[in-house]
Amino acid sequence: MSKIPELLTSLSGEKIDTVEKWEKFRRREILNLFEEYVYGVRDIERPENLRFEIKHEDIFRCMRRREIRASFDSFQFPFTLYLPLEQTKALPAFVLVLHENMENHSYFNKEGNLIFEDSLMPIKDITERGFAVAVMPTRDLYRDWMAHEHYQHGVLAAVKTPKGRQKNSWATISAWAWGTSRVLDYLETDEEIDDKNVAVIGHSRSGKTALWAAATDQRFKLAVPNNSGCMGAAVLRGKEGEHAKEINISDWFCENFKDFNEYEEMLPVDQHMLLALVAPRYVYVTSSQIDTWADPRAEYLSCRLASEAFELYGLKGFEAPAEEPPLEEPIQEGHIAYHMKRGDHSITAYDWNHVMDYFEKIIKQENEERV
Repeated sequence: MSKIPELLTSLSGEKIDTVEKWEKFRRREILNLFEEYVYGVRDIERPENLRFEIKHEDIFRCMRRREIRASFDSFQFPFTLYLPLEQTKALPAFVLVLHENMENHSYFNKEGNLIFEDSLMPIKDITERGFAVAVMPTRDLYRDWMAHEHYQHGVLAAVKTPKGRQKNSWATISAWAWGTSRVLDYLETDEEIDDKNVAVIGHSRSGKTALWAAATDQRFKLAVPNNSGCMGAAVLRGKEGEHAKEINISDWFCENFKDFNEYEEMLPVDQHMLLALVAPRYVYVTSSQIDTWADPRAEYLSCRLASEAFELYGLKGFEAPAEEPPLEEPIQEGHIAYHMKRGDHSITAYDWNHVMDYFEKIIKQENEERV
């Protein structure tokens, strides 16, 4: 296995041993490397003329449902906010990234669960526990999966890159992550939402998106990549299952990343460094035992290696009891949490319940520290 890049050594070879050096130099280096070689450089962040419009409100499966449209210029995309029937205070929220395949093949059952194949998003249960859930479909932001030679739809077409698509230009994952930040822009305007406590969560390719969203937008309190695997939470070097050459049949990453299909050892970053960009906030990596394509061991290793960045702040990073991921024994003592459930590639009530436990715990701890 090729050498994994050192998290706390700068490009100049200097040891990063203070928060100041991390924030001024190393964090910026790592973020720029991910932009240049993996996720691409965005041409826009928040547009000056960004607008939000509530299109419809009703009661759905004993929840309040609010359908919202975000837009700027001629571009628009929808998302839906689910809230409990009754609330007495501003609520913490999840932004759930619903990638196109999930959107096309999911449905709500009568219990208020959003069902997709072996996966379950218990939306009603989440609201009953005191959270809001903003469900963001990705279709209108940018279409999924196959490579696109030109920016012909979605936000990438709307921005109209002056020189056309470059090898380091943003692509699908970054477009979706951009969308989560615009959803958060809306949540900051909604008095029913505690906008200081918003998590971004996704399954599979949406989990990759959740991590990049939290890395690029420090307003997110918590990132939850579920079964995110290759170019998500899993260390690339030495992992099982999916690698660069398999994942690059998609248009999820910038063109520069395709250069590493047969030369992964030349990539100047690895995914523990992406987890580290979330410091000093929180990240909860969730795996599935037999999901070898994503590789839970590589996701667990990433958590262990990322811990150094959190420890720079004097925080507990990853309080890992063993070198191998324990089965259904959640690790939730530090700013990096982890669990591995039984089964294959999915997100289930097991994942959601433990993530909500952790989110409640960190909100309570921070509230107590402020008193």
